[in-house]
Amino acid sequence: MPIQFPRYIEQLKPYIAGKPIEETQREYGVKKVIKLASNENPLGPSPRAVLAMKKAMKELQLYPDASGFHLRVALSKLEGVSFDEIVLGNGSNEVIELLIRTFCVPGDFMVASDGVFAAYPISARIQGVDTLFTRMTQDFRFDLKAMLELIRNTPKVKLVALPNPNNPTGTYVTESELVEFLTEVEKVREGSVHVILDYAYWEYVTAKDLPDPIPLYRRFSNVSVLKTFSKIYGLGGLRVGYGVIRPELAKMVQKVRMPFNVSSLGLIGAEAALKDKVFIRKSIRLNNTGMKKMMAAYRKLGIPFLPSQGNFLLINARQGLGLSGPEVFEACLRMGVILRPIANYGMPDWVRVTIGTEAQNRTAIAAFAKLKKNKKT
Repeated sequence: MPIQFPRYIEQLKPYIAGKPIEETQREYGVKKVIKLASNENPLGPSPRAVLAMKKAMKELQLYPDASGFHLRVALSKLEGVSFDEIVLGNGSNEVIELLIRTFCVPGDFMVASDGVFAAYPISARIQGVDTLFTRMTQDFRFDLKAMLELIRNTPKVKLVALPNPNNPTGTYVTESELVEFLTEVEKVREGSVHVILDYAYWEYVTAKDLPDPIPLYRRFSNVSVLKTFSKIYGLGGLRVGYGVIRPELAKMVQKVRMPFNVSSLGLIGAEAALKDKVFIRKSIRLNNTGMKKMMAAYRKLGIPFLPSQGNFLLINARQGLGLSGPEVFEACLRMGVILRPIANYGMPDWVRVTIGTEAQNRTAIAAFAKLKKNKKT
């Protein structure tokens, strides 16, 4: 008798990760390759984190502190919340999974927008939870009114996914929009619908009307906030993220969290990275400078893009280069530049480009200029 798998697992489309550098070198025979696909910090990891982890390596025979005590203390001070409001995850992706596992049973729903970070619908589907999507607005932003209608009219909605800014679009929800939305959601079914505010790119934000999530977390009883060490702190390889979650809910989430979900080096490296203020400021300056130069270069080349509050830009390959997103991705691989096509987000004409170092940005711009020139001839 054949093995019977749950329908929602059989139909699951897995997450598509950014193409690795070594794989590109092997497949295309290109020695020099730059990766601008996964929104990683081009400066590498925090030097203080590296030093702290080197010192800790002599004790790797020991299991990590299952409670993550020191990192949670540091994070509670950073966020101005209590120790019990911090939940650690193997990347913020795991915290997404923990919240879904805590709140939902198969047959429940999560509400999100088209273009939302792919980890949300995938994590939901793994738990037998379907995601109800709304269309994005014409300027590729979340349609909060449409999302609210779905929440009100669908009794089994338990969660709302709201990355701010969103990846891969880089667009965001303003403070006034978010306050109005959260006010209305809190009224639905006695506040039983929970909103996940995902702020993975918070440190890169420059828009004055993109709100700090912690005051909103304090104001609304049905909100959790997610953050990560994978972006500005340069620790994507360690997989460390966290949620700021109300104590009574956090207690339940901790019950479904597996012990030792964050490694010893992850705990130590993340705690040290928090203290590396020089590295954080340097990373912000690099991104701000690179963002301005990349936008100026795209305008000069006639490549449309979406203004972004992250460390990446989403470009319209079809309008700017006369090629689909996958075609630009493939052509750039042959030139040693790894980008991120997002056809899996229902946007086949677009490509996401991470802001890199000055040299990496120049290489990417040169690749686009070459594609533009070849298309004309």
